[in-house]
Amino acid sequence: MKSIFKIALSSAALLTAINANAVQQDITVTADIDPTIAITQADNSALPASITMQYLPSKGLEAYRNNIKLWSNTADRDLNVSLASSPSLTDQSGNNAIPLSVTLNGQKLSATTTVFNYATTFPAGITNGSAAMPLIISQTTAGVATASGKYSGIVSLVVTQATAKNAG
Repeated sequence: MKSIFKIALSSAALLTAINANAVQQDITVTADIDPTIAITQADNSALPASITMQYLPSKGLEAYRNNIKLWSNTADRDLNVSLASSPSLTDQSGNNAIPLSVTLNGQKLSATTTVFNYATTFPAGITNGSAAMPLIISQTTAGVATASGKYSGIVSLVVTQATAKNAG
């Protein structure tokens, strides 16, 4: 009886070893975390990493429009929004540039800080983010490009939280 039990146990172990095929799939997960402020699309999804502006031969570049939200963890601070540099699209040779303009909620952005007042930016408080605001990236001077090619550039939005409590 003991030998039958040993044979059965050995067979079970052998079958388990034979059928122990497995695969391991590793997934790298990343997150860019700032616990004080953030920018998302109006539906709370991440902003796209890249966009394509449509070029119309008789008009120039069509403006890119997207409703966004600003997020804050402090219920009494204004937000300061600026551009890291003057945005433009340049061709691959770097010789032809098309200057871009960026507006957020109707305010033209530049390297100089634009203050977004807490009370108007977060009319319902910070729990659900700011009110949706239109972000528009457009050709500064509408018109026809003089050189064909693939153009690219970076628009860097910089959002900081005011260090002092809102006075109003």
